[in-house]
Amino acid sequence: MTVDVGVCSTAHVNAEVYAALLSKLPEVNLVGVSGETGARVRKQANSVGTEAMSHRQLMRAADGVVVCSPTARHEELMTLALDHRVAVLCEKPLGTSLQTAKAIRDRWENRGVAAGMAMPIRYSRPMRRLKERYEDGTVGELVAVSGVNRGRMPGGWFVDPDLSGGGAVSDHTDHIVDVVRWITGEEVTEVYAETATRFYDIDVEDVNLLSMTLSNGASFVLDGSWSTPQKNPFWGDASVELVGTTETVSGDCFGHQFDRVRDTGRGRHTESIYWGADPNNALLRDFVAAIRGDSTVETSLDDGVRTAAVIAAAYESVDRGEPVTVTY
Repeated sequence: MTVDVGVCSTAHVNAEVYAALLSKLPEVNLVGVSGETGARVRKQANSVGTEAMSHRQLMRAADGVVVCSPTARHEELMTLALDHRVAVLCEKPLGTSLQTAKAIRDRWENRGVAAGMAMPIRYSRPMRRLKERYEDGTVGELVAVSGVNRGRMPGGWFVDPDLSGGGAVSDHTDHIVDVVRWITGEEVTEVYAETATRFYDIDVEDVNLLSMTLSNGASFVLDGSWSTPQKNPFWGDASVELVGTTETVSGDCFGHQFDRVRDTGRGRHTESIYWGADPNNALLRDFVAAIRGDSTVETSLDDGVRTAAVIAAAYESVDRGEPVTVTY
């Protein structure tokens, strides 16, 4: 059974990636790409051999859509999708505030339409192996967790707090917090956050360090800064280390790389090539199965609310200058 899927908005940096992957899935008919900027939408649609549409046209044509808009538009576009009974895979974070994230989740609850978060790291093979090792008792009792999700500063709407909800905290907290919750089964109960704007002349933070406590008492430290140089050969990183009473184990999502160097041609002469399995591809296949009713999306909207709660607590901690209890 082939399903009709579209990419709703070209605003997010992952929109082009998702469109390219969907166009190659044999079980998918990529019906269109929608957006606000006509030239950009047409260019992206043409690159994958599909049509440029308005958001409403796409909802009428698709069984499911991947929402890649600025975060501030998630509620509007997901409401439009629900009105048309169209399944949704939504980029993170779910909303620019915890209140908005909860409103989106509650609106979709028990409506019988598949919906979830675009969180590919749960599909990373290193992270799945890490989860298996944790569950088989290799770690022993969990004592501490360390995570990094550093990347290049994306610019554009990502650095407009009205559209994004914040800076690097808003952009880079979700993935690692979500995968740690998924691996350990523990929730973040408290957050102390430090942020700064050090590398760029922007209105939001580009540096952040979150010191958290998990529900079992283990400490959890996360560096989610936009600290990767723009000319770095690879965009950034995403890894987790679990420290236990028996052993310390880790997972590196993008560790399977090799460097390619050339002294001819234009552009970058040194680049890092990732050769591991693409977790985005597995994410999209799972979404297609959810549209068919064969499964549910791995990361639910409720999971999106829970990471939104950690982000909200982090910003509150920065404002107050002290640890903050996470309220779900």
